[in-house]
Amino acid sequence: MGIIQQQTIKGTFYSYLGVAIGFITIYYFQPHSLSPEQVGLINILAPFSLLFAQFAILGFNGTARYFPYFRNNEKNHHGYLALACLVSLIGFGLFAVLAYVFKNELIGKKSEKSGLFNQYFWYLLPLTFFTLFFNVFDLFARMLYDTISGRVLREFTKRLFILLVLLLIFFKWVNFQTFMILWLIANIFPTFLMMRKLISQGNFSLKTDFAFINKDMSRKLISICFFAILTGSAPIIIDSLDKYMVNEKFGLAETGIYSVAAYFGIVITLPARSLYSIAYTIVSESWKSNDLENIRNIYRKSCINQLIAALFIFLLVWINVDNIFKVLPHNYAAGKYVIFFIGLGYVIDSATGINGVILTSSRHFKYDSFFNLGLIGITIVLNLIFIPLYGITGAAIAAASTLLIFNLFRYLFILFVYKMQPFTIKSLYAILIALAAYWICDRFIPAQKNFILDSFIRASFITVFYGLSVYFLNLSEDINAYLNGYIIKLKK
Repeated sequence: MGIIQQQTIKGTFYSYLGVAIGFITIYYFQPHSLSPEQVGLINILAPFSLLFAQFAILGFNGTARYFPYFRNNEKNHHGYLALACLVSLIGFGLFAVLAYVFKNELIGKKSEKSGLFNQYFWYLLPLTFFTLFFNVFDLFARMLYDTISGRVLREFTKRLFILLVLLLIFFKWVNFQTFMILWLIANIFPTFLMMRKLISQGNFSLKTDFAFINKDMSRKLISICFFAILTGSAPIIIDSLDKYMVNEKFGLAETGIYSVAAYFGIVITLPARSLYSIAYTIVSESWKSNDLENIRNIYRKSCINQLIAALFIFLLVWINVDNIFKVLPHNYAAGKYVIFFIGLGYVIDSATGINGVILTSSRHFKYDSFFNLGLIGITIVLNLIFIPLYGITGAAIAAASTLLIFNLFRYLFILFVYKMQPFTIKSLYAILIALAAYWICDRFIPAQKNFILDSFIRASFITVFYGLSVYFLNLSEDINAYLNGYIIKLKK
């Protein structure tokens, strides 16, 4: 796990720097600078641009599993980047036409409650274009074993830019219209920085090499792209559907409240997202050499490591949930159980490790596309059931249920087809330790009048109790090895 462990730790470090900025942005400056409708607007535009960029790439990101065959530094990797850019330009053109044709359907029936979305709808064009090419450049960098640059720019740099822009409207130095222009610039600027990074590394070349792609490879690439459209877009569709359906049912104000609460799901998934970036490249190489034992080892370690990390973050969040809402305007309290169910869903998602990476990089990648397609239907049905019953909490219940069902399908498929079972008794121990930590903290630590002090005491107890239990029970070889190495350095 050498290179995976190293880049996962680095990626997670920068991601959490971004989380610190995101926390300040979302939980203080955003609610106190923008109305719930305005918060809802930027939380509709951002995920929609991600979704449309995923469609516009026309599934080419799925060809990453074939990059080992393109890899040739002297020949600019046989024009892989140029081909990716060409396909993306075609895809963006198709998106622009469809956005014009289906504008009213995208805005929704309750347009009177989504007037801002109607006003700023065309911001989706530049947002989608630059998100698309950021993804292309980041994909190429990851195939060259650089998973850090894209993560730093996406998770840290962009959030820093957005915070700086938000400060301008917080201090009333700009109006909302100017803020939106600057917010747009903050979102698209990292694409230029990512391109500059590739150029500085000598990896940016738009020279094509169509002669390298024979008929057999062309057929395989087209097949992969077709199924990757489903595989790649489905998770983003699922992540965006809840916001779209909340906006459709209640309008931008409730969407804003839901989006702020759901942000904690992003926090919980950060270690896993760092792992997925580099694991895809390593697992693809292992499939090429038919090294199933390496894949099995990575799968097993990823499950326990991500379960431990996700449970820890979820504990910190939920034990302090009442303190969190003391920072926010009172109308955001409706999102309390959104945090719980979204968080629980992402704990489940993290606990299943790199199951998605294994499937999408294998010869059975088509089955993952079918799982994704079926899951979109399940997501729609669950949202239609739970949102009318429980409002924005219902959307969170639907999201958690979707993640449970999806990962169960993936887990069972890998178990029966590849005979890979990643869970051990240590997984159960991690869950029991987390439950014990929460019960002791909730039952025996008295609430403090000062919510900052209260949060500090609770977080400190969880960290010490949970951390020491995980360490002394040796639940994770990687975590213990890392901590032991750190302790040795301190002793020196």
